[in-house]
Amino acid sequence: METFFTSKKPGYLNQTCSLSSFLLYCLKEVDIMVYKTSGVCSSAISFEIDEQGKVHDVKFQGGCSGNTQGVAKLVEGMKAEEAISRLEGILCGSRPTSCPDQLSKALKEALN
Repeated sequence: METFFTSKKPGYLNQTCSLSSFLLYCLKEVDIMVYKTSGVCSSAISFEIDEQGKVHDVKFQGGCSGNTQGVAKLVEGMKAEEAISRLEGILCGSRPTSCPDQLSKALKEALN
């Protein structure tokens, strides 16, 4: 099943670049990344990385609302590399991953 995401800023969308499960929206002023998660309750994570490599506007689609909002606020303005090192490897119960771990994977993929 293919998932599609749309921009909420009409007129800004230039192109959609598909990189396996990673979708990248190329906007005129900022790049909004949307990562399709796996193994967690959240189905996708959108975020921005600015020219200084800092994370902004993290939004989880689904998942535990309080926890995902908390993670989003904690990483706001943080260097992507720092966020990756803090979130990578966190597990959710008996699952081999978690929403924070999925965010670390999304950030890693965005930096490559």
